[in-house]
Amino acid sequence: MAPLSRFGLLALGLALGPSAAAARAAVQLPELPQRSERVVHYRMDVRLEEDGHTIRGRLAVRWRNRGDRPTDELYWHVYNNAWEHPDTVWLREGRRFGFLRGEDERPRVWGSTEVRDVAVRLRGEGDEDEAVPVAWQWVSQPGDDPDRPDRTVARVALPAAVPPGGEVEVELDFVTVLPQAYRRSGWGPSGYVHAVQWFPKLGVWEPGPDGWRWNCPPYHYLTEFYADFGTYEVALTVPERYAGHLVSSGTPRPDDPHPAGPGRVQYLLVAEDVHDFAWTGDPKARVVERVFQPGEWRDPEEEARMARVFGVSEEAVRPRPTRMVLLLQPEHDEYEERYFTALARALYYCGLWFGSYPYATITCVDPSHDARQTGGMEYPRLFTAGVRKGSHPRNPSPEGVTVHEFAHQFWYGLSANDEFRHAWLDEGFTTYTTGRVLEAGWPPALAVHTVLGRQWLGRAPLSLPGFAADDPRAWLTGDAAVFPALPVVGRRAFALRRRVSLLRWASEMPRVSYFPRVTRDAVLSNRSAHAGDWSQPLSTPTFALAEAGMRRVNAYRRPMMTLESFARVMGDDAWARVMRHYHAATRFRHARPGQLLETILAHAGDVRLGDGERAVAVDWRDLWRQAYEGNERMDYGVSEFRQLQDEDGSWTVHLGVRRYDGFVAPVELRLTWEDGTTDEWVWDGASGLWTATLEGRPRRAALFQVDPERRWLLDRDWTNQDRRAEPLEERSRNLGLRVWIWAQQVLFFAGGMG
Repeated sequence: MAPLSRFGLLALGLALGPSAAAARAAVQLPELPQRSERVVHYRMDVRLEEDGHTIRGRLAVRWRNRGDRPTDELYWHVYNNAWEHPDTVWLREGRRFGFLRGEDERPRVWGSTEVRDVAVRLRGEGDEDEAVPVAWQWVSQPGDDPDRPDRTVARVALPAAVPPGGEVEVELDFVTVLPQAYRRSGWGPSGYVHAVQWFPKLGVWEPGPDGWRWNCPPYHYLTEFYADFGTYEVALTVPERYAGHLVSSGTPRPDDPHPAGPGRVQYLLVAEDVHDFAWTGDPKARVVERVFQPGEWRDPEEEARMARVFGVSEEAVRPRPTRMVLLLQPEHDEYEERYFTALARALYYCGLWFGSYPYATITCVDPSHDARQTGGMEYPRLFTAGVRKGSHPRNPSPEGVTVHEFAHQFWYGLSANDEFRHAWLDEGFTTYTTGRVLEAGWPPALAVHTVLGRQWLGRAPLSLPGFAADDPRAWLTGDAAVFPALPVVGRRAFALRRRVSLLRWASEMPRVSYFPRVTRDAVLSNRSAHAGDWSQPLSTPTFALAEAGMRRVNAYRRPMMTLESFARVMGDDAWARVMRHYHAATRFRHARPGQLLETILAHAGDVRLGDGERAVAVDWRDLWRQAYEGNERMDYGVSEFRQLQDEDGSWTVHLGVRRYDGFVAPVELRLTWEDGTTDEWVWDGASGLWTATLEGRPRRAALFQVDPERRWLLDRDWTNQDRRAEPLEERSRNLGLRVWIWAQQVLFFAGGMG
């Protein structure tokens, strides 16, 4: 993290106008840190039992106090205990939010982690260390059942305080039983094992509002993970059937796996400058390796732009080679090329924009079919993706999930923010990056529908309604028979039909009523978040969100739209500087929310919308305050577009624009005349209403637009931003005809049912 004083000086220079410091920043390629602080050093000797989901291990971790005050305690995460019983914090919250129902309500087979023989290594006389036994105390959580408490957080009281800069080493034994594949963790009956959050892991000792403290909350339903960077040395002994079929966050020795007793092999794995360690094995899967060579994936135009932005050679911005590893299921052999292409393009563009991926390897796991719930999740140097048979080439699967989970390597992996409180610093930046990579590397995706396991292009103009079996409305669609509660048997519902793909296709007759080619924009598709209510500001801690649906808004799409809006207002070149410097300032550190604004103030330069005297300066501090701390929505729209022809044949045009919601931002306005010429203005939006009357114009106006370049993805309603003198009848006629045909086919189908 760059010193705040440096940011302060640069911000002061920007406030006084474009300065020499800002000019130098425009052509300076930031230097990337080469390693982390390495606060922790884990050494583990672990053994996977024959059952394929029980792990026995000995762990020793050395921790360094990087704070400014001593601590006489250590706090630990034991995430795997979230799957121990139905009353853990994670499962309680999942039920409260209404997201855990039916088969998804709990793991099919529970998991847990037990810890014993905990000791602290103290320096004794001479060179000998003394192991002093200490107590392992589970930390109770509000709402705990005394008989079944949550055990995802533990505390160890130390025999002596660790001073600032001092170190302590703790040893312990643990036994982890992984759950059957559930919520991105666990095993499949066919032998697949995905070991994540599988060992006791230290929390983060960091500054808080009242000084340094342990950041180690329980495993909440809406949060993920947070830990310090360090080194992992893992001796992993597994049944022989996993030899050559295992991947991890670490780098194995050249002779791995090597024999480790009857029916056993061992991997010696090392990972440096990471904050977690995961591994996956599957006896039936293939491990395929390729080398990413940036020269094979070049985008000369984008390389030239990045080189121009920073005033360096194209070679200086080009990413470096990386070894790509893929654990691929045998039934997905046809997707091998698509997986590697997606991974290579993600490596290329992320490296080009933010700086080279720093590790020797990146591993992609294609999950087993009987453990699909482990897919779509990120860990340092390893992520899980996933794909189904029959994926159409113009449907970005597995490309979309592969790009997204790899992009996490730069944000979750390297910027390593606090995901308990600020998940958007990972998910929002990752969603933004995913859209940009997909946009640069592939043609736009097309909507598909699935029939009998195969995808076809096209989308119905409307969807046939359907309801769950316990919904009284299921009577109306023939999905289920729902009966009221009776004194003895209670309420009952009986499914009448399953809404399988063939039934949906027959009810909609795709070949007649489907739109044949519907583009799905990788960036603009995130505007679907505007459809819901934004009940809490972006600054709300993630674990404290009142509604589960707000995580999808506040962690993913809202911040993505904020970043994309800032980029479009600022311009791609200035935004490239901001993003590169932001990543350099947070790489191998813990990103915090205010750093984005600091980087914008330091490296964006003087940004104005419009030209000449009518230009309006962009106040980034105010925009950030509204986007992050406030909860007002943005909505600018045309309120008036009238024109009258005078007696002399000239035209008088009346224009009006309203700000319908509270978010205030400068916005461009454009009036297009019938001959294609334009008049343009920029409105600061502060007054809530903008009006203009243009008199004596020699031609008729054709189109009046608000934000014609669609810079503000944060604007919730783009349908009110364009007003035409004459409607485009062809569009409405085309849509109306297709909806009419669709409705006709649905009625025929419904009539045939009964």
